[in-house]
Amino acid sequence: MKKNMLYALILGLFVSCAQPSRLEQVLALAGENQAELLNVLEHYRRNPSDSLKYKAACFLIENMSGRYSEDDRPAEAYHDLFRQWLQLSKGGRILVGKEVSDSLLRVFHLNTPHRKRFDMHNITASYLINNIEQAFKVRTAMPWGKDVPFDVFCEEILPYRLGREPLENWRDRILEQYHSLYDSLRNSNADALTASIRIFDAMGTAWDEVNNFSDALPDMNYSMIHALRIGTCVERVKYGLYVMRALGVPVTLDFTPQWPFRSMGHTWCSVRDGNGRYIPFIPTESKPGEPHKPDHKMAKAYRHTYEANRHSLAFAAKDQHVPMFFRNPYMQDISSLTFSAADIAIAPEQLHEKQNLFYLAVFDDQNWVPIHWAAAGNPIVFTDMGKEIVYLPVCVQKDSLKACGFPFIFTGDEKIQWLNADTARKQTLTLTRKHPLLSDWGRRMTGGEFQAANQSDFSDAVTLYRVTDVPDGYREIALNKPDAFRYYRFYSPNEWAGNVAELEFYTGSDHRRVSGKIIGTPGSYEGLPRTLDKAFDGDVLTFFDPPTPDSAWVGMDFETKIVLSGIRYLPRNDDNNIAPGQLYELFYRGRDGWVSLGKQTATDYVLHYDRAPVHALFLLRNLSKGKEERPFTYENGKQVWW
Repeated sequence: MKKNMLYALILGLFVSCAQPSRLEQVLALAGENQAELLNVLEHYRRNPSDSLKYKAACFLIENMSGRYSEDDRPAEAYHDLFRQWLQLSKGGRILVGKEVSDSLLRVFHLNTPHRKRFDMHNITASYLINNIEQAFKVRTAMPWGKDVPFDVFCEEILPYRLGREPLENWRDRILEQYHSLYDSLRNSNADALTASIRIFDAMGTAWDEVNNFSDALPDMNYSMIHALRIGTCVERVKYGLYVMRALGVPVTLDFTPQWPFRSMGHTWCSVRDGNGRYIPFIPTESKPGEPHKPDHKMAKAYRHTYEANRHSLAFAAKDQHVPMFFRNPYMQDISSLTFSAADIAIAPEQLHEKQNLFYLAVFDDQNWVPIHWAAAGNPIVFTDMGKEIVYLPVCVQKDSLKACGFPFIFTGDEKIQWLNADTARKQTLTLTRKHPLLSDWGRRMTGGEFQAANQSDFSDAVTLYRVTDVPDGYREIALNKPDAFRYYRFYSPNEWAGNVAELEFYTGSDHRRVSGKIIGTPGSYEGLPRTLDKAFDGDVLTFFDPPTPDSAWVGMDFETKIVLSGIRYLPRNDDNNIAPGQLYELFYRGRDGWVSLGKQTATDYVLHYDRAPVHALFLLRNLSKGKEERPFTYENGKQVWW
């Protein structure tokens, strides 16, 4: 009798829900936990007034396939390691994301396979019902709730998880923590956008930024992020999503998988306003309505979704091998909503392979990363692509990516400019860097002066040289003054800290380097290990950063008067300049890959390559050290970075 009742209930559910086949599949896969899921559906099926909650329950369950948490032990280890990271940071040692993730993987053995706890096998009826009740509570209470369409509510407020984090009743916790703001908002006339700004302000801006986490690390849940307030843009965004969704604000989790001009990708939030527009922001960093990386080009933008996208490649490819990124059905292309995008149409004869599927890839400083796909056709159309970007057509062969065409620039006027190297025509390249400067740090020295004096307070200072340009690498100053001085220094420009990475003094006809006692402004900004000595330690990646920018200086006391023949200096930098003594190799992009134009050991701060092809895409590698490399074209005697 009980089995018959259960069978009848399941049949009734399949008839009632919008997409019965997906619900049926999840219930069948739930195994022993099927009863918990059925209890949720039956809980809301009894009462006609709960019809929307019933649809919400169907939505959550039918899209539950593939959702999971990782073993709780690694998550706790993750939490503990971050606390150690904070202690080390306060002690003056700054760890970058790679160091943090490597420490996690090593100390807590997180490089071993995680045990996946699939939601459909473990989630309880009480957990799902509480999540649904709390989501509907704020939908009813908040003044903008009635203006949020039900399908938007299901995607942007209702979901109980954001990634693979350990589950918890985060809505209860947040409503308790923000109860005053909750009461204030529900008694106001605020719209969703206004509410998001008020929530942003209430969350504050305290955050410890870390980059380059390993994908092998478990996700943090709300309680962990709230306690630590540390992580990448992903953790920032999830923190904001938890709080805003708990308070009834429709917010999305948007991302670009790979910047087309540098390493890594980026993640941000978007809040849906009353007119259906999506306003981007970064919790704890930039509030809704403020510019969000307006100078950053994108090739593609996507939105994480809770509902599976039936038009995604994960469904369309079926049994075909596709890159890992495209095996995720829970995302939606939002490129046309995010930037000025256009379709790229490629004639089949421009590609070297016959395939059913093609991809466009961008460069990530080391490899080509596919970010969009297109089916075979005439033409082959890649929809909604970013402009002024270099792309490489690729395809999958034997489970690996292979170039299937020459790289090309998709220009601002939506034309394809193929970079098919013309080896019959030659040019000479003069190269100064292997990667564009990550930031214009050199401007912090612009306006500063190199001075000499015989009084320790520089009351008799003589200006030897004034920096008028924006240095992007080592610069040398030839001095022809016959006067001798005891003290020499770099005096920072007003309102800038100078940020000198290396400072060298030379004397005599043989231009001999000399050293003295390091002098200058004591201390450093926020007590970080960026003191005076960093300008003389021989490490181009360390630099002097004074406590305050005005009247800051760094120099040497030679304890006797000397005549300098020259000064060499380097502003804060990324160590991607050409450096003497290091081995480099230049490549151009050929039909099947990078073709070497030879190796050179630098004897100066530039490299010269003769007999390089024209109309080519180049890549310069430092074989001695470093890993940041960007492709470039050569135009009007200069490197143009892509």
